[in-house]
Amino acid sequence: MAKNDLHIVAAQGFEQAATAYEQARPTYPNEVIDLIKSLYNKPDTIVDLGAGTGKLTRLLGPIGAREIIAIEPVLSMRENLKKIPIITKIIDGTAEHIPFEDNTIDIIICAQAFHWFANHRALAELHRVLKPNGLLILIWNAPDHTRDEWAENIRNYVDSFRQDDTPRYKTMEWKNAFDNQNFFSSAQHKQFSHKQRVTRDLIMNRFLSISFVAALPAEQKTKLIDEVRKMLDNTEEIRDVQEFDQCLFTDVYWYSPLKPSS
Repeated sequence: MAKNDLHIVAAQGFEQAATAYEQARPTYPNEVIDLIKSLYNKPDTIVDLGAGTGKLTRLLGPIGAREIIAIEPVLSMRENLKKIPIITKIIDGTAEHIPFEDNTIDIIICAQAFHWFANHRALAELHRVLKPNGLLILIWNAPDHTRDEWAENIRNYVDSFRQDDTPRYKTMEWKNAFDNQNFFSSAQHKQFSHKQRVTRDLIMNRFLSISFVAALPAEQKTKLIDEVRKMLDNTEEIRDVQEFDQCLFTDVYWYSPLKPSS
């Protein structure tokens, strides 16, 4: 595996943030698993690419695949994957170098991950290992700021610490990877709403699990933490409650491999 394929912010940040990631990141709604089951009947092999701590991987059992394989390049993330019994294999790898033969995988899923490797090299490799009738499925959880304005205000503050070149889902720049390529069909898309039961501490850990936040110098990270805690304490909607719901939406995009040009 070529470690230089991994974005430096992802490599540094997620190595430090694995515990916060596992504690604070939301799971995915049941509708996502139901959708995958409806799209592909009884797959033999599913690969969760960029599996992280297994937030999605642990939900894949009901799909009924013979093999559920997790590929994750960050060591501290992979340690969490070892705790998930339905995973049949854990691999240290990246999207540009997937250690499988041609046309051998039924479904590749990238949850909260594709924006880190949205390029034609990755698409070519994904196309190579997928079966001709396979599926590429991209999934993201994101805050529903139309329902939680206070969360948007905090997120905007946190984003002010972001480096300009750090990839992220909400810019939709990842979609550019599918321009001028002959590997995959046009996207199909569904969106689901759900909620995560949280506390102020859990929200704090959620921000600490963001790769660029985890990679910040200590002084900047301390400044961010102090200000976010202050903003949470001053939010009237949640000031007097211990637990509350944060509104989310989940976007699911799926693509079919195109036949190679003759």
